[in-house]
Amino acid sequence: MENTNIINATIKSSNIPHNWIYCFNTDCKRREECLRYRATVALGESRIWGNAVYPHALRSDGVCAHFKQLRIVRMAWGFSRLFKDVKSYDAPTLRSLMREYLGGCSTYYRYHHGEHKLLPEQQEWIKQLFSQYGYEDIEFDCSEETLDFQ
Repeated sequence: MENTNIINATIKSSNIPHNWIYCFNTDCKRREECLRYRATVALGESRIWGNAVYPHALRSDGVCAHFKQLRIVRMAWGFSRLFKDVKSYDAPTLRSLMREYLGGCSTYYRYHHGEHKLLPEQQEWIKQLFSQYGYEDIEFDCSEETLDFQ
């Protein structure tokens, strides 16, 4: 497991998405490695209701369909650097393929402006796309290490 101090410092109420699903299943054997369970420690006293995993989600075999592995990931956003050295005839195709992959034009711009952040898997897909067009060692505008609340 990652550095416990980093994880505990990162799990703050302000970092948790508003619509996050919390888990209060203290009987779960995997609770310490589950982000849903660990996020409950960051709940302030002012929070009195919200989305939750129900106790019967934990099956008798110890498996929970809502288990979310606790992991720190490098999230990225911003596409200006990606296109800095791209040839003008490749740019429209690359943008179009990225928009399609990311879910449309408005979502593309949310990732570009940092409203949404790219998971490592998404970053890798984009890097592979650019590689197919001959562009290597591309960089996103910004990145940060954070808990994977996606």
